[in-house]
Amino acid sequence: MRRTPTGFAVPLLTVAVLLTACSTAPDTAPRGPETSGSVDLTDPEQYGAVLEAGVNAARIEQDVPPLEHDACLEAVAVGRAKALVGAPELVHAPLRPVQRSCPGDTVAAENLSRTGRPPQDVVQAWLDSPSHRDNLVDGNLRRGAIGCVRDGGTAAAPVLICSHVFLG
Repeated sequence: MRRTPTGFAVPLLTVAVLLTACSTAPDTAPRGPETSGSVDLTDPEQYGAVLEAGVNAARIEQDVPPLEHDACLEAVAVGRAKALVGAPELVHAPLRPVQRSCPGDTVAAENLSRTGRPPQDVVQAWLDSPSHRDNLVDGNLRRGAIGCVRDGGTAAAPVLICSHVFLG
């Protein structure tokens, strides 16, 4: 988890949970299926859609509005995940470039995962980690997107790196 308000540097905090080390306009339409049973979870894009739906379900359970899916943030999230392929640890890059790429908000945050586990396990791991949970249930973070890429594993059981970026 990393959060950066505009103009301030925030120390990096990486929590290892289920991890090996750890259009510019909002789209308010539902993103992806609500359950993992009807999609190919070996496909990074479909996995990310299910993960994003799980995050929004968790937000709703906590009486927090769902995040507005943002296509600009999705492209940024995929790029951030690609930059971590093969890295021994998941390390957050600075968040100011996210704010510059997808302007309009003053706070940015990110959750990362590297796993072959189902999306619901990632959501639960983030909820079980206080710093990651803070991002998931922060009502001030209103826009978000998840980008996932392959990082090993097999065709039938890939390991995926996912970046979930938030703005608010």
